[in-house]
Amino acid sequence: MTLRPDLMFFPLDDDVIVFSEEAQCLIGLNASAALVARDLRDGLAASEIASGLASDGIAAPEEAARWVSATLDALGSHGMLAEGGNVVAPSAGIAQEQAPAARLAKMPSFVSFEPKWEQRYRLLDVCALIRFASLEQVPWVNAVIGHLATDDSCAPTIILDVCAAKHGGDDGAVMSFIYRDGQPVEFVTALNRLGPVVKGALWQSAVNAHDFLFYIHAGVVGTGNSCVLLPAAPGSGKSSLTAALVHKGFRFLSDEVALIERGSFRVPPMPMALCVKSSGFHVIARYHPEIGTLKTHERMDGKVVRYVPPPSATIQHSSALVSHIVFPRYDKDAICELKPIARSDALGRLMVECLALRQRLTPENIAELVGWIAQIDCYALTFSSLDEACERVSQVVPRDAGV
Repeated sequence: MTLRPDLMFFPLDDDVIVFSEEAQCLIGLNASAALVARDLRDGLAASEIASGLASDGIAAPEEAARWVSATLDALGSHGMLAEGGNVVAPSAGIAQEQAPAARLAKMPSFVSFEPKWEQRYRLLDVCALIRFASLEQVPWVNAVIGHLATDDSCAPTIILDVCAAKHGGDDGAVMSFIYRDGQPVEFVTALNRLGPVVKGALWQSAVNAHDFLFYIHAGVVGTGNSCVLLPAAPGSGKSSLTAALVHKGFRFLSDEVALIERGSFRVPPMPMALCVKSSGFHVIARYHPEIGTLKTHERMDGKVVRYVPPPSATIQHSSALVSHIVFPRYDKDAICELKPIARSDALGRLMVECLALRQRLTPENIAELVGWIAQIDCYALTFSSLDEACERVSQVVPRDAGV
């Protein structure tokens, strides 16, 4: 097997980052795997590389063969072998949330109406004017994004219209039709489904209007001048850990998205309300006892959730440089453990949680990315107790004065 001819190698500590501009992928390799990759790049066959490692006394024959096989598997899974296919790169932005075509076809064309209430909401660079056709809709939307309401007289960058119609039945339930700048987004047949849809339309519009390089699925907590990324897949305990750290005194930037800005690599606040699934109500109640009194919503995926707005005093309002990256993983049977990990490993893990790229990856911005993460302390956190997890993080992350 041979490597793609366009591969570039970027040193990172004792390891290396391998990048393919054609495949739009990168991978972090430790020193032994990097040695194998360089030999492959120089045209050696896998069997020759294994024999060379063994004859040089670097590894026993069986271990050398495993090194080569593991390196080939890793490179192949990232589309870096000439014989392999491309790996699908993250999209250039977040898809505008809207219903499937079959549902959109059921929505009437937008018709101007006299709103019963209107309010502006600000998130990142977006000022959204939301116009409500029924006063019954307002509390359900504000239960999700009300903390983002602003009295600014700013010119709206988007307009969300929430139209209304009564069901044909005798229950008087309100059906809501949501439009973004006159274009259909979604409709819901019950008020408890309205907030999540409006929140999604605002959130995605704000993300797509911002000048970011990487969109990372991560919680973000601040220390004043800097911040900590908590990248993880759903179900990892990321949101619960974010809430617990904020309760302990860290600042809140986001529980679900980190936008790494182009050029500066700073992370701006995205203070959306904490979305808590029904299975986690009891956990979050330790930090937000008010969750028991909040409205219960049903998302379009059927999940029953409540939204906990971050207390205004806990929000970090300025963007921050990343000082630490912690990859959390909840395991109910695990002993709490926070372990340093190689930056090459961390960068690979980080890109797994990268859901969107605003621009094409190039050797230039990969060099910037490697230089950025070279200054960051990286850890893997396994935990069963949130209290212990917070204590471990607090021990390695110093907080600025006054935080």
